[in-house]
Amino acid sequence: MINATHVTKKFGDLTALDNVGLTVETGSIFGLVGSNGAGKSTLIRAISGVYRIDGGSISIDGRDIAESPEVRNKLIYVSDDLYFLPNSNMDSMARLCRNCRTGFDEKLYAELAEKFEASRKKPIRTMSKGMKRQAALILAIASQPDILLIDETFDGLDVIKRHDMKEILCGAVADRGLTVLLATHSMREVDDMCDTIAMLHKGRITLQSELDEAKTALCKVQIAFPEAFEKDAVAFDGASIVDFSRDGTVATVIFENDREQVERELKAKNPLLMNVLPLSLEEVFIYKNR
Repeated sequence: MINATHVTKKFGDLTALDNVGLTVETGSIFGLVGSNGAGKSTLIRAISGVYRIDGGSISIDGRDIAESPEVRNKLIYVSDDLYFLPNSNMDSMARLCRNCRTGFDEKLYAELAEKFEASRKKPIRTMSKGMKRQAALILAIASQPDILLIDETFDGLDVIKRHDMKEILCGAVADRGLTVLLATHSMREVDDMCDTIAMLHKGRITLQSELDEAKTALCKVQIAFPEAFEKDAVAFDGASIVDFSRDGTVATVIFENDREQVERELKAKNPLLMNVLPLSLEEVFIYKNR
């Protein structure tokens, strides 16, 4: 389990992470989503040990990474800004991984390279962005970490290879309890794979929940009355209205309240029509972070 508590990270006058807390359960796929500059890369680098934090704590299986650096051997971090040794190819990088990681699986490495039609002898510096990302993921998975941290998971991969890589990661989670933390701005990646998500905005966590619960964190309603009306017409005791827009006698309202409560309270107002609509994960992110 990864546990971050009250984590703060500053770069000069900029507070990149502000009192951040999250928990990533063992054997799960956790999605960390946010817009550019939200602090996703900073947080994942702090968890990996690349950055020292200025406040709070980060632990893996109950051991603080600042006090027990050896716990970082449990994880591998695939950065958004990939680095390979100069003039290396996949095979030479595999030899490095073998020397650094006692659990490196030669057979799995060969199987993954074949499955993705990877050029094992081709200089990595001559590869496309997607091929470099693919090489990094193959080497990381073959290294058999307990925890895999990935920044912008499938950036540059085509649709088919993206699908295949998702299946491999999900298989590793199911078969050997791999824990995966994905940092991404792509809601589609999160929606396809993750068990739990956290939304990060301006250095703060604005929502952390299981994926299905995240989609119901807000309630979207289309409602109409006989005459034009304003926001107070749909308000009720305890109502938390996140957004209100009206077109004539029909309004779309976003509530941060329980769906059953919203339906009950609005039906009591005798509207001409009322529809409760599902929100996409992208809509939830937009409305939670305005």
